Amino acid sequence: MEENKITVGELKKMLQGHKDDTRISLAGGLTIYRIKTIADDEVFLEFNEPQAYLEPSFRKKNPNVKIAFIAIDDIAWVDDGIAAEPIDVSVR
Repeated sequence: MEENKITVGELKKMLQGHKDDTRISLAGGLTIYRIKTIADDEVFLEFNEPQAYLEPSFRKKNPNVKIAFIAIDDIAWVDDGIAAEPIDVSVR
């Protein structure tokens, strides 16, 4: 298994023994948006929560932080699914 990738077979093996109706919880309150096919042999798991931009100075001071997600519960949306106001998703 690569650091940030897993095969479908590896995932199935990890889930072996669980019933089809067993719930899978995601850490940090993330919710799955979709699983998108990006190549014949690769899919991409997308979350509803947008990924924050980590400022270079933040990355330098916090090298163990790989990613941050932004909660979208209190955002006002317009009809076409776009946020009504700009959202600062950077971590400084």
